[in-house]
Amino acid sequence: MEIKVFGNTHSGMVRGNNEDAYGIFPDLSLYVIADGLGGHAGGEVASRLAVEVLKDSIISNYNIIREKKSNIINAIKLANTRIIQEAAKDINLEGMGTTIVVVQVEHDRAIVAHVGDSRAYLIREDVITQVTKDHTVTEEYIRAGLLTKEEALYNPYRHVLSRALGTSADAVVEVSDIQLRLGDTLLLCTDGLTNVLTDKEILSAIVGFRPSPEKITEQLINLANRNGGIDNITVIAICVGV
Repeated sequence: MEIKVFGNTHSGMVRGNNEDAYGIFPDLSLYVIADGLGGHAGGEVASRLAVEVLKDSIISNYNIIREKKSNIINAIKLANTRIIQEAAKDINLEGMGTTIVVVQVEHDRAIVAHVGDSRAYLIREDVITQVTKDHTVTEEYIRAGLLTKEEALYNPYRHVLSRALGTSADAVVEVSDIQLRLGDTLLLCTDGLTNVLTDKEILSAIVGFRPSPEKITEQLINLANRNGGIDNITVIAICVGV
């Protein structure tokens, strides 16, 4: 199944540095975005480390672990351990962490794994579906029935993460499978996009510019910056079978 992929990142209109990182590894059909958090240079270090460790781990175990899902989970957990180890070596990196969202495509199947609130979307026949579930305090409350979606919009903790790499010795990774179809688009993005654009606006940009992943990512970043660009913005668009 032929795919076209492009990634793009921007620091936004407010922040002077970019703590996001992303990787596109065609030989592995592997695509990853990480959104760093932490003081000083910690966020940038954590996100870059997560992408590098993930890639290296997938490569090291590519012919050993046949089950791709297990390979991805193990790689994310290793990235979590490495971030904690690096933070312990340097006081300036103390408290650093990162979200991560990963897609690996194999034939007509996509494995999606994530920790945190960086998202993966599936766009199919002009319908957008959020594949990942945000690992935030308010979203956990919603799933537990303690908050409604309407109440969560005004909750002061709506952007506080409940899971991230580097914050706990045991990274809890959420994984799902997607059976791909011709014409599908997968979108990976950080919350710098989703905090300023609605799903409807994201869908409109994708429908208007597919099957060009380069134009899709450019349009989404431009729209996010027009809406304030309050955070770093990173997107990867994967167009399937076009």
